[in-house]
Amino acid sequence: MSEREPLPLLPDDLRPALGAFLASQSTMALATAGDQDGRPQVAPLFFASDEALNLYWVSSPDSRHSANIADWNDVSAAIYAPAWDWAGIKGVQIAGNARAVTDDEERRHALRVYSAKFPFVKDQFMDLIENSVFYVLRPTWLRWLDNERRFGYKQEYRLARGE
Repeated sequence: MSEREPLPLLPDDLRPALGAFLASQSTMALATAGDQDGRPQVAPLFFASDEALNLYWVSSPDSRHSANIADWNDVSAAIYAPAWDWAGIKGVQIAGNARAVTDDEERRHALRVYSAKFPFVKDQFMDLIENSVFYVLRPTWLRWLDNERRFGYKQEYRLARGE
């Protein structure tokens, strides 16, 4: 049995298209599992991404997915455009590590990218958001799917840890 070739690093020339796609979508499906029971759980969450493709969201530390992250920070996510036919399937599958944002500078960064993507936050929910917990998913792997190019089109890449 031959060893699998390592995945290539995400090329710089793909980052703008990937960033634009992430900016055009509001919701990710975040998959977690807890150390306690090992049962998987998926949660739809509004997210915002930055230039390094880190994904930020706001959540209660008491939610099941947040508790799972506190137990075991290995997570996956799917972000995809709505489609009603196979040719329209387009999206990103991501795996990486998630954690609560505890650094003040990163929290300010998360709040900036989140409120820039979701302007209604400033008007309606700023007090709530300022007192909530931000989380970050730092991707280490991603798969880009795009059936508009051809049925079954996908490209897999790895991302350097801590980008």
